[in-house]
Amino acid sequence: MTKVSKLLRTGYLAGAVLVTFGYGALSFAGAEEISIGAEANTSTELVFYSGNLGQVSQTRRSGLSKGVSTLALEDVSPHLLLDSLLLNGKGLRILEQRLDQEILSPQRLLEASLGKTITVVKTNPETGEETSLKAEVLAVREGLVLRVGNKIETSIPGRLVYDAIPEGLRAGPALLVEVESEKAGDQDLQLTYLTGGLDWRVTYVAELDPSGTKLALKAMVTLTNQTGVNFEQARVRLVAGEVNRVTPSPAPRAAMMSMEMDSLSKGREKPQRQSVADRDVYNLPGKIDIGGVETKQITLLENDAVAVEKRFRFQQLIQPYPGADDTGRQQAEIVLETLNTEAKGLGQALPGGTLRVYQQSKGEASSIFMGEDAMPAVPVGEKVELVIGSANQVTGRGKQLFYENLSRNSYQLTQEITLSNSNAKPVTIDVIGHFPRNWKILDESAKHVKDSARKAVWTIEVPAKGKSSFNYKLRVSNP
Repeated sequence: MTKVSKLLRTGYLAGAVLVTFGYGALSFAGAEEISIGAEANTSTELVFYSGNLGQVSQTRRSGLSKGVSTLALEDVSPHLLLDSLLLNGKGLRILEQRLDQEILSPQRLLEASLGKTITVVKTNPETGEETSLKAEVLAVREGLVLRVGNKIETSIPGRLVYDAIPEGLRAGPALLVEVESEKAGDQDLQLTYLTGGLDWRVTYVAELDPSGTKLALKAMVTLTNQTGVNFEQARVRLVAGEVNRVTPSPAPRAAMMSMEMDSLSKGREKPQRQSVADRDVYNLPGKIDIGGVETKQITLLENDAVAVEKRFRFQQLIQPYPGADDTGRQQAEIVLETLNTEAKGLGQALPGGTLRVYQQSKGEASSIFMGEDAMPAVPVGEKVELVIGSANQVTGRGKQLFYENLSRNSYQLTQEITLSNSNAKPVTIDVIGHFPRNWKILDESAKHVKDSARKAVWTIEVPAKGKSSFNYKLRVSNP
């Protein structure tokens, strides 16, 4: 049996509810119950997955009895997946387990006291003198009904006092595990389970220098805990990518969360990445405290000199179809490109996330927001490409000069592309064309590069405050 020494006061009607805790424990088939709470933790590890899933691994030290007993593992997530539970101990065998969520509250106290006698304490408002009356609880669900002596009361001022916690009620959720131990004594128990209510994501903030060739890049990890359980001094690991799941995680109730920033200063150990089962796993340095309803941000990556190239791109100017006359004036996409290599200032796997870009202006102390893009996960050595907006100083227009229908499914056409640059310096523009099947360029004034089976790219230099144009003749032949 577990002794609970705690006093709970909470409001009820015009008075207050006073609860005094005595002895009470629920166990399997009369087996001795041993409470093991958060104070028994000697180590905690949290593994965050994307999609509202986390893994909690804790070592709890407790005294065990020889034979069969019930372990009441308290301070566990109410959103845990019961069939994911792993509980290991030397000479320990699990017989039965369940999650007990009969949580103590004023309403549950009343419901558990139905048909029983409680005490009503009244206070004289003038003298402060207290008097106590015994009352039988007759009804609860649609309003409190008490029998006081020979009278039935439905609204009675005062405090309700209980002599003990009714069996089965606890201060919080508990995992009840009936076990059989080979011997008595202190032992380290390894508790591992999956739970909903844990999530993580990455956001990037980048500042582009005035020349547009270097980025100061910072990646922040946002950890979210909605389990309602405080985790203290926890080692944290982040798993990138999706894990296959048959059963979705239990959804925690929406709650207002506090935000805390834990920035890694220069010189502090940085997160370490390792590959586990073909996934990138990030081990955050040190140990972290995260509250039961809290969002916390931690620096994952920080580099002040990432080399980038700013390019301009059109993807809608090429119109290789019948009836496409004039595209109208279009603005070029602004694209930042780099390689995920050490030579470029990166060289580590980048988790997917939103990247926001600011740019400095010459002679200005502050930076201006330029745009954002959803960056997919980028392995080491791969290309990083970000579209951060459109440029009103770099525009283009496509015009169909000639069209001839050769057969029912075959035709040829000529299109002219005109590019304009009102910047004070020259720019390089990529004009991308997406073509139907069985296409062929018959003639062109600028050479294209065939990027894939149905994609071609023209790279055109446009002078400062000037224009450049090119045309191509296309044949599409389908049987």
